[in-house]
Amino acid sequence: MIEFLAPVLRDLQPSFFIGEHSLESVAALPSSIRNELKAVETEIKYEGYLLQQQRAIDRLKKSEQRNIPEWFDYQSVSGLSREMQEKLLKIRPRTLAHASRIPGVTPAAVSLVNVYIEIQARRREQVAAV
Repeated sequence: MIEFLAPVLRDLQPSFFIGEHSLESVAALPSSIRNELKAVETEIKYEGYLLQQQRAIDRLKKSEQRNIPEWFDYQSVSGLSREMQEKLLKIRPRTLAHASRIPGVTPAAVSLVNVYIEIQARRREQVAAV
């Protein structure tokens, strides 16, 4: 790919090549320029994956700020071990981020709590609407 990128870049931004006047082959370029072009190539190739990862990070940050309601029942979370339930009941974290920092509480446990907060909140809304 850098074989195609180098000539285009030479036309658009000749100063990038630091005074090199001809482009016979990519191999003839100084290693610093080849490395820069390889870095650009890598960023282009993996841009979709990087964007997907960034969205996942953003969702995680948002969910970490989620408050855990006072009424939340840890014992109703199926898949949450008794040990996790006891730790969470004892400490009563206020947010998912706080829960994730409790020693021994796994990311999977925090994820389950997040899902069950949604489920229990919907149930409470449905009961309140009736």
